[in-house]
Amino acid sequence: MIHIVTDTTTQLNAEEIKKYKIQMVSLQVMFEGKTYKDQIDISSKEFSDILATKKEFPTTSQPSMGDFVAAYQSIIDQDPDAQIISIHIASVLSGTSSTATVAAQQFPNQIKVINSESAARGTSFLVLKAAQLAEAGAELETIIQRLKNLIPDNKAYLFINNLDYLVKGGRASKATGFISSVIRLKPVLTLENDKLQFKYKCRGKKQQRKIENQIVADIIANPNVKDVGLPFVDDDSEVRRIAAEILEARPDINTEISYVSPSLMLHAGPGGFAIIYNEQSQIFY
Repeated sequence: MIHIVTDTTTQLNAEEIKKYKIQMVSLQVMFEGKTYKDQIDISSKEFSDILATKKEFPTTSQPSMGDFVAAYQSIIDQDPDAQIISIHIASVLSGTSSTATVAAQQFPNQIKVINSESAARGTSFLVLKAAQLAEAGAELETIIQRLKNLIPDNKAYLFINNLDYLVKGGRASKATGFISSVIRLKPVLTLENDKLQFKYKCRGKKQQRKIENQIVADIIANPNVKDVGLPFVDDDSEVRRIAAEILEARPDINTEISYVSPSLMLHAGPGGFAIIYNEQSQIFY
């Protein structure tokens, strides 16, 4: 039997996790000398509150190899002939998939590790497709190939309100952060080909909103889009406005709104949110 493993940066809802019996492995959050497991010891809402109220900059880390070994072992204990597909956050954002690969080598079972080259709902698209194909009886290699075909069609736009967090997290230079504060830069980043890149360098919220509206218009005009992820850091007003606009024009599109995982909050910072979708036709629902 084929089993699916992913990590807590993936934007799955509780119903999806339960329906497909998806095994989750937690990333870790370090703050004030303590380590917390994401979604076990600390929720995304709790971490969002920490970002808003504490001066100390928290850090995050990928799951340990032991965490992956334990996750794979728990599956194999119940199904000795298990085949496992382990799908994780883009390697440009975390070393999670590399750690999973090392852990997989400890087992004789077939364990395939996939770098989603995306994050949040972008990773979820691959997880859900893998689970649906496995449920339908597809073979392991067939599923892997289908996932690889999906990856280039993932679109992820990250809207940054404060570049300080990208600087602190090492994703932007201090010079960029200084310049952005002078000209009120509110960039939009993309996650493509496993690279985090500045796509639009907007001067102020008004210009950023124009980019946002164009992306939403593109989604509405594309009949192939069936699922949109709208993760946010602390304020959900903008993503709820986007969801309402999409659903008014396209009630056939599923919109998934949720707090983003702590690891991604550190890149986006307060006021940050993302729009994530896949351009392939009718692959999820």
